[in-house]
Amino acid sequence: MLATINDFFGGEFARLLSSVAVIIAAIFFNHLNVRYQTAPARVLSRGSQGRQQLVLIKNVIILTAVCLIIMIWATKIVGIALSLSAFAMALVLSTKELIMCITGYTLFALSRPFNVGDHVELSGVQGLVVDVDLLNLTLSETNGSHQITGKSIILPNSVLLSAVISNNSSLNTYVIGNVRLAVPYATPREAFTQLAIKVATEVCEPWSQDSLMHFQRLGSIALLETPSNKVEVFWHPVDTKQHWVEIRYTVPVAQQEHVAQRIQNQIWLRYGDELIAANRS
Repeated sequence: MLATINDFFGGEFARLLSSVAVIIAAIFFNHLNVRYQTAPARVLSRGSQGRQQLVLIKNVIILTAVCLIIMIWATKIVGIALSLSAFAMALVLSTKELIMCITGYTLFALSRPFNVGDHVELSGVQGLVVDVDLLNLTLSETNGSHQITGKSIILPNSVLLSAVISNNSSLNTYVIGNVRLAVPYATPREAFTQLAIKVATEVCEPWSQDSLMHFQRLGSIALLETPSNKVEVFWHPVDTKQHWVEIRYTVPVAQQEHVAQRIQNQIWLRYGDELIAANRS
């Protein structure tokens, strides 16, 4: 009886306890790392370098924990791998797509690139995330203004393994929007630049302070340099007849298309005659 108890505590049970202890230790040290790197005084002194150290130390902790767990279960893993290798090969070949979907869901559960309710773009489609189950990802399709079209899009979770994912809700309330206008080469640059800045600033004034505080808060949490909420104008020459003028500004996520139209209309109302005259000349 005593020998049986010793074998039990010296075998799988001991390995299980050791694995749990490694996981708990990894979580504890990662928590200390996050608290240390995101301390207000350190954020101000280190800036974006703090983010690099946070990620580096986190990855070292995870890698160390994984290596320790593999060492703890090494003998069991080798035995199982040898006995199931042939069967596993056949199983993988016959259920490749199913395994990729489950793997995609596992990747989603571990990294959380988005959550239910976020607005995302992937594989050429965009929409609100309605559901993520073991095999499929369900989106409610939206247009450019993030308005729901009424269509549902169902994608296999395997797309999460290779698709580029754009999470338009990662900055939550506000994003950086832009408007591109074709402006004749003869148009006075300085006058048009000042007009564009004035118009976009007036349109975006209602949420100017909120967006600034929002970006500052995100920068403090992520340890990254945040975008400015000031309106900026950039000129890109196309040929001898016209320029592309890009106007960048801060805008609520759900109002991107509406605000872009307002800025274009206001510029046309205030400078339309001059643009027409410059184009004729």
